[in-house]
Amino acid sequence: MTGFEIASGAVGRGGTYVSGHGADYDASVMRLRQRGTGARTFGGEGLFATIVGTYNECLAVSLDTLTGIGGEIAETGEGLRTVSRNIRAAESANVESFETPTWR
Repeated sequence: MTGFEIASGAVGRGGTYVSGHGADYDASVMRLRQRGTGARTFGGEGLFATIVGTYNECLAVSLDTLTGIGGEIAETGEGLRTVSRNIRAAESANVESFETPTWR
């Protein structure tokens, strides 16, 4: 086993690991959305209602922002797996090239 094959395997395993984190991240954001804001007004229209409304708006914007990150994490993992496949393909091509040297 060559150093490239070892590195390729490690990169591939790392990619799978990172992709799993992307799914976990998305699940965490979904749980936060389902939980709701946790802030309620008590029928008043005063200062407290304004603060709660602003808090709820900030929370919604934050969750919308965080939603796309899980996909990016998963895509990074897929990119690492692609790198792993490319390393293996390049190593195979190099071995084949040296076994049948048509360039001589």
